[in-house]
Amino acid sequence: MSTLPFPFLTALPAPYALRLQRDDDEAFAAALYSSTRDDLRQMPAPPAMIEQLIAMQRRMQSHGYRQTFPHAAYLVLQHGDTPIGRLVIERRDALLRLVDIAIVPAARGQGAGGAVLRGLQALADAEQLQIHLGVNRNNPGARKLYLQLGFRVQAQDEVQEQLVWSAP
Repeated sequence: MSTLPFPFLTALPAPYALRLQRDDDEAFAAALYSSTRDDLRQMPAPPAMIEQLIAMQRRMQSHGYRQTFPHAAYLVLQHGDTPIGRLVIERRDALLRLVDIAIVPAARGQGAGGAVLRGLQALADAEQLQIHLGVNRNNPGARKLYLQLGFRVQAQDEVQEQLVWSAP
């Protein structure tokens, strides 16, 4: 396993682990992104066109992240040896930004997201950082988890809420 830019995150509870995303994770990353875009699959268009649109949206997201968060770490969340998610995080001064977290549908609701978030909170607590993230309003499961873990709404608009967590 490559050295993580945030060594504290290696302390996730078994069977979860994080590692740096590699070039050979491209197919997994594409399938994971696709699994999050049921909104586009609802469009009245041919399936091939929808898949092209999803691929284009993924390229745009990746480009946007690299432009806006140039120092972000791209991590793969594993359950044992199986990739089940992706995490994009960036630290700037006393701020830890959770840019993106996605978990494959089959692994959602089984504790992986909570394990990662508690790991981030432990890191933030140890290093006196605030955690910032955005959650889409159409993702009530994620929002509920964030609020249960002590995140609070800092700002909101019609599409998204900006949440913040600080150590107690």
